[in-house]
Amino acid sequence: MKLSHKLFTVHLLVSFVLLLLVGATFEFYASRHFQEMADRIETEILTVLSYELALEYQRSKNWDEFKNNPGRFEEFIQGALKNRGDFPQFHAPPGFKAPQAPPFPPGKPDPSRPPPLHRNITLYDAGKTRIAGLEPMNATPKFSPIRLHDQTLGWLALHPDKGLPRPGKYLFFRGKSEIFYTVGIIVFILAGLVSYGLSRYILSPVNKLMAGTMALMDFKFDTRIEVGTKDELGLLAQDFNRMAKTLEAYEALKKQWAVDISHELRTPLSILKGEIEAILDGIRPFSPERMESLHSEILYLEHIVDDLHFLSMADAGALTMKTEPIRPIEILKTALVLFETRFEQEGLTVVNRLTCHKEKISGDRDRIRQLFSNLIDNSLKYTQKPGTLTLADRIENRMLIIVIEDSGPGVPPEAVDKLFNRLYRVDPSRNRGGGSGLGLSICKTIVSAHGGEIFAGTTKGSGLAITLKLPLI
Repeated sequence: MKLSHKLFTVHLLVSFVLLLLVGATFEFYASRHFQEMADRIETEILTVLSYELALEYQRSKNWDEFKNNPGRFEEFIQGALKNRGDFPQFHAPPGFKAPQAPPFPPGKPDPSRPPPLHRNITLYDAGKTRIAGLEPMNATPKFSPIRLHDQTLGWLALHPDKGLPRPGKYLFFRGKSEIFYTVGIIVFILAGLVSYGLSRYILSPVNKLMAGTMALMDFKFDTRIEVGTKDELGLLAQDFNRMAKTLEAYEALKKQWAVDISHELRTPLSILKGEIEAILDGIRPFSPERMESLHSEILYLEHIVDDLHFLSMADAGALTMKTEPIRPIEILKTALVLFETRFEQEGLTVVNRLTCHKEKISGDRDRIRQLFSNLIDNSLKYTQKPGTLTLADRIENRMLIIVIEDSGPGVPPEAVDKLFNRLYRVDPSRNRGGGSGLGLSICKTIVSAHGGEIFAGTTKGSGLAITLKLPLI
């Protein structure tokens, strides 16, 4: 069953149950109210009849008139009620119209209506011996004393099992029930229409999300969902759009990644192929210098392959890390010593402002050494000679912050956030070193594996500043 059908059914069932509860509540309170009203009317009727019978007894001094002539008792009650009214103190509300009972064939009484009131009343003497009227069969009658001058002359009984006089319980509940059922049917139909519209309205964003998901499965990453609501479904649609945008960027990056890798590998392979073919064809003589050139291209290829392997292992979550307490500033100082000869050859001056020598982090010593070597090598390749390389550190919020600044040339502002992208290079000034464009990507991977951050920025001059943040222990 579809979700829309489920929601529609649930709403309809809830509406139906609520109508049943309202109906049961109506029946309960209406019956209670009717019973209270009936008791009051019965009491008033018995009071009126008792008063009239007391006056009749005062005139006759006995009950012989009713005892010897039962029909006279019925006539007396009919006359007394006709003069006083069947329902003393009962006033119908303005505009009230009693519902009409269905007609019955002549000679056949309406079984839904009670018999006339005089048939429900019995007269007893002071000793409760029946004088006139019907003898109760099942239920105990309601007695009312007939008193005159504090003397009990007799008793008047109303049989509750015979039902009330006009309009009667049937007519009362029939009128109320017809109104209730009519309103209930209208409400139920309206609830069905509202439930149908509401289910379609609620599920409209869900259907859009389903269609968008199917589009993403077909690699249509430019798919976006437009939802006007600001509820949870609207937030879900926004998350979907962000996810689709991320996948679109990832797909573009993947395609560019494949193009860049093929370009990086094609250049050294073309050089190797051309050199070897020239030697085989006798165009160029075979010599140690030629072999050294070929060997350098092979080393370059090996370096690219090693870097790609490192990044692929990191992406797969298979990068091995031997964590232990280490002092990163000491490792950085050791790396600087290893690059001293190149600094002198390149005419690069190192300004060492490192002070946090004893601070420790939990990390892999070899990976941290590789991190600093890549950053120093990157500065050697791209800093204009002669130049300056400045290293400084500080502690903030239990984070070791290391800043490596060069003296330039810097990078365009739009290129700062792309420096850590794989195979990205800034053309043309920072591309003279001939690197593969993977060094800073590897640095970012190592720092992230240690729970830190790395980002680039420009210096006050025209250089580039690389900032590392590593959590201390």
